[in-house]
Amino acid sequence: MLLTKPRQYQPQLPDFLSLCERNYARLNRLLPADFAPGLQWGITINPQQHYQLTVLECGPFTTRLQIESVTAGQPISLDNFVNPGFDVQLYHDAQLAEVVRVARYRKFAPRYSYPNPQMMQPDEKRQINLLLADWLKLCISQGYNAAAVELK
Repeated sequence: MLLTKPRQYQPQLPDFLSLCERNYARLNRLLPADFAPGLQWGITINPQQHYQLTVLECGPFTTRLQIESVTAGQPISLDNFVNPGFDVQLYHDAQLAEVVRVARYRKFAPRYSYPNPQMMQPDEKRQINLLLADWLKLCISQGYNAAAVELK
């Protein structure tokens, strides 16, 4: 029996950029025409699924959004295991949207060795951006109610 070393995951940049481009296009379908820091709005997919989108930062070429699951108008605690909350950085000049935070994790490496102390998947960065893609597909396919209100 021949034992071989498992192949290490190699990120595919064109595939990843294509995913980020599709996420940007889908996310723009959910964004209001004009937005500024502090603007927040809700998306209701069904009576059990409510999300709050908040514009954290706006620059000439970038915008950072926070997407959180909410219950009765209050964000679910980040300690909750199933919280799908994440931050998304939009790069308007390149028309890309990339997840930059999920729960307490920030700044994902393109590749992780496996196993690792945090038990990240070898393609963790790609996986979290696929999560955003799935969430955006759900919002678009199921419809939503969006209402914008200023944070106080």
